[in-house]
Amino acid sequence: MTATLGDPATTSLTRRQPTALCVLVGAVVVVGWVLYRHYWLQDVADRVARIDAARRHLWLGALVVTLLLCLPYALALLLWGRSLARATAGAVVAMAAGLYLWALGQAFTHYVWDSGRPGQTSIRVYSWAAVLGLAVLVPLAWSLARRTGAAWVSGLLVGPVVAAVIRELQLRSTWWREHVVFDGHAYHWVAEAAQYVAPFVLAVLACWALETRTRRTAK
Repeated sequence: MTATLGDPATTSLTRRQPTALCVLVGAVVVVGWVLYRHYWLQDVADRVARIDAARRHLWLGALVVTLLLCLPYALALLLWGRSLARATAGAVVAMAAGLYLWALGQAFTHYVWDSGRPGQTSIRVYSWAAVLGLAVLVPLAWSLARRTGAAWVSGLLVGPVVAAVIRELQLRSTWWREHVVFDGHAYHWVAEAAQYVAPFVLAVLACWALETRTRRTAK
């Protein structure tokens, strides 16, 4: 974790890590975050809501909860980054994803929806902005922590493309909602996992594949 970008220690670290270990760690991070989001985050939010400052300033409570949503991911990147610099960059972007989501909610709450009942158009704009923004920022955080060079950057496009396809399926396909994500109250977390986790996983794999292909070509 003390290596710097581009130095021999970083290159050596990249070569020493077997693919199976990387896949295992990635799976633990993904499954761990989904479990945290589904089982523990609401309890965390309830505890935050009981704090006097959060009750007096709703924006502060929302900010704390949103950052806590991203905190486990940021900590994982700090531990699993290729170097201290990369790990830190990835963790900062992971927390920035939370700030983006919070700022988006605050902007729509105070400047779009504050004047009256939210319209369908504004709700869809908010939803699309959240989905596409996170589909870029979340895999970007992982890739900054784990990838080397610059060949992987174009792989980030996979995230918003996959997120847009899944979003359209959730909006327009009854079969998808009934048979794939079970889009009802009891299983809503499955829909959320499909919407946010699948783009992340596929984008990260695309970035890894591009980096690997470039490294092999260079040899």
